[in-house]
Amino acid sequence: MQAKASSAPKVRARNVNVFYGSKQALFDVNLDIPDCSVTSFIGPSGCGKSTFLRCINRMNDTIDICRVEGDIHLDGLDIYARDVDPVILRASVGMVFQKPNPFPKSIYDNVAYGPRIHGLASNTDELDGIVETSLKRAGLWDEVADRLDEPGTGLSGGQQQRLVIARAIAVRPEVILMDEPCSALDPIATAKIEELIDDLRAHYCIIMVTHSMAQAARVSQNTAFFHLGKLVEAGPTEQIFTNPNDTRTQDYITGRFG
Repeated sequence: MQAKASSAPKVRARNVNVFYGSKQALFDVNLDIPDCSVTSFIGPSGCGKSTFLRCINRMNDTIDICRVEGDIHLDGLDIYARDVDPVILRASVGMVFQKPNPFPKSIYDNVAYGPRIHGLASNTDELDGIVETSLKRAGLWDEVADRLDEPGTGLSGGQQQRLVIARAIAVRPEVILMDEPCSALDPIATAKIEELIDDLRAHYCIIMVTHSMAQAARVSQNTAFFHLGKLVEAGPTEQIFTNPNDTRTQDYITGRFG
């Protein structure tokens, strides 16, 4: 597959406000996120990073007291339009959580689950091909090819996280959201996930929340800094880390708060 190139943002957010009941969690977020790159969200705990990430695949819809205002477009389409089915949207916008969460199924069935329910394979051979391709792309095939019938929960933590990534990409998403995907992993497993993320960005728009500024600096091309529910600034990672425009960004990166 060739890397896609486009000057238009993959994800475009305008005036996004999020409320949990009467408490406002995000304030007027405006952000363009490019395709075929990694964009990291950094900031102190509770600053709104994960809340905004969950807006992009409408995961906040599952919280009764949550209300989202503003516009978020994926490839120019309003994802909050009345005729958008959140289930279909989440096939286009995959999610990888903090803690690996494989299904209590075989390695094969973990990856085959999404393609089955979305009708992406017309026969067993096609499904086998999707599973193999997804596991290869997730850097896991060589480790599990001879034990696809074994439970996914029997893998190591790092392998489970790569299995979850394989499961996400099996449904051919446009965007992959990652909410601190390495926080539960040891340094060796973390390095493998970071290497995988770097490989995947040629084909996907990857948006990642991370508490590790070193990780953001290593794997992302763009970084957005959130503080107290507001997007303080966003731009190329090197600029945000070496020459930020806002003193709050400078203070966070140099460890003065956070």
